[in-house]
Amino acid sequence: MAIDIDVFTLFPEWFEWFRTQRRVIALTPGGRTLDEAYVEELAAEPALTVLCGRYEGFDERIVQHFASDTLSVGRYVLSGGELASMVVMDAVLRKLPGSLGHADSALEESFSAALEGQPEYPHYTRPAEYRGWPVPDVLLSGHHAEIGNWRRARSQELGAAETRDEPASP
Repeated sequence: MAIDIDVFTLFPEWFEWFRTQRRVIALTPGGRTLDEAYVEELAAEPALTVLCGRYEGFDERIVQHFASDTLSVGRYVLSGGELASMVVMDAVLRKLPGSLGHADSALEESFSAALEGQPEYPHYTRPAEYRGWPVPDVLLSGHHAEIGNWRRARSQELGAAETRDEPASP
């Protein structure tokens, strides 16, 4: 089942006006893959509309004539676009000012410029040792420069492992 074209052509003037006022994203398996750069681009838009289909998606004419962009959340199949649209909205909304508890929260996180586009480093909590599994000594040292170096190194290791499609060791 695909979303019919006639739904979008009931009020063609309205849809044409609507498309000129905002970016209209159609979620499709063959669309541009969502990544941090695309999220940043979408977060800079004054208004967005996300179109999501169910089962077979859309009549292709909807994508061709009403959408300004296509987007894919990855190379896998979902029953519908509702979950994919939530992924897009969450990724975009957290980039907007005031959406996170602290303005600096998004500065150093996975795929950010501060981490040179790499995944974020591992995090540890208390206690310092649990069942014989210790927190790395450097994190307990209180030496902020060394901790920063350790974090950058782990981030780069995780990114390198990601490109090889294998897990990195903490």
